[in-house]
Amino acid sequence: MKVIKGGVTAAKGFLASAVNCGIKKSKKSDLALLYSVKPCACAGTFTTNKVRSGSVELCEKHLKGGMAQAVIVNSGNANCCVGKEEIIAAERITGLTAAEIGIGKTGVLIASTGIIGKPLPVEKITDKVPFLVKALNRKGSGVFARAIMTTDTAHKEIAVTLRLGGKQIIIGGAVKGSGMICPNMATMLAFFTTDAAIEKSALKAAFKESVSKSFNKISVDGDMSTNDSAIVLANGMVGNKPVKKGSADYAKFLNALKFVSTELARKIVLDGEGATKFVEIIVKGAKHAGQASKVASHVADSNLVKTMIAGGDPNWGRIAASVGSSGAGINKDKLDIYFGKIQVMKAGSGAKASEKALKAVFKNKEISITIDLGSGKASDKVWTCDLTKEYVRINAEYET
Repeated sequence: MKVIKGGVTAAKGFLASAVNCGIKKSKKSDLALLYSVKPCACAGTFTTNKVRSGSVELCEKHLKGGMAQAVIVNSGNANCCVGKEEIIAAERITGLTAAEIGIGKTGVLIASTGIIGKPLPVEKITDKVPFLVKALNRKGSGVFARAIMTTDTAHKEIAVTLRLGGKQIIIGGAVKGSGMICPNMATMLAFFTTDAAIEKSALKAAFKESVSKSFNKISVDGDMSTNDSAIVLANGMVGNKPVKKGSADYAKFLNALKFVSTELARKIVLDGEGATKFVEIIVKGAKHAGQASKVASHVADSNLVKTMIAGGDPNWGRIAASVGSSGAGINKDKLDIYFGKIQVMKAGSGAKASEKALKAVFKNKEISITIDLGSGKASDKVWTCDLTKEYVRINAEYET
């Protein structure tokens, strides 16, 4: 496997375009289209929030057959909490897009992101759909990745190539997301494309596992969005023998898809609103996976921990307190904590450590915190970031 230049149009047969349709006051691109010249096997995962956008609901409906050919995405408006108009708006947009392209209406998926509670300006979007279709091109990955951004400070994309069944295939991806990020999806949209041929059941299984090991392991602020969506499209245009679950090629494909999704998840955390540090919370020695996950998530979501990291203050007591309040049933007398490779807590008590060395750890852009519960062999990890004044400023001013 090799990382190559590009994103969602790196794979054969994928085209993309973007335009400003007037949703964003900034005049930046806010409407994008991703299209495959051939129908695709398709899978998706979506927010578990009970308050969900109509765009998410329609997307799930169109995905029931496991096939799709295009995705239209708007940023700046979530198409959420405006009643029945959400579905009507999503249906109008996907229907017109399908007609312009010349495919069945269920072949077009939709994703939205932005402010909640304001009607989606459908006319502004539909007026630009013909232009989007005409502007589709192989070099459109960058403009696509930029158009889906909201509070992101940079666009996020990646592509890799690997050999499957004697053919060179490509997997590309793009995401948006920087705030309201929490495990079990996040305030994020993620799109993956591949020119590999893979059975629908195998694609669904690989994507589910990849999301579980990447986007479901990140937390910027502990809040979950109404619009989280991750979609993968596989058009099979390289002509390899379709990948089956359990085969050697499946293992290779899964490994590459995990790599792409993990790299994109890391980019989201590194772009956390106002973030200056990337933090990996590692929990080991747990009785079972559920206990490890509960502790890791609780520590990652702690504002006291996140502000401690922002201030460069190696106050391990905040980690211990967060572990103890997680509700995971830990034994304090078996608890060990490490900042980087430096042990700061041993068997429930403070360990001798150089303050200078600890402060040096916190000067790094990337920091690891390891929590050993000393009670078993299960482990888990979550990626998060620090919480700064800039995060408060960005979110205080988000709608204006």
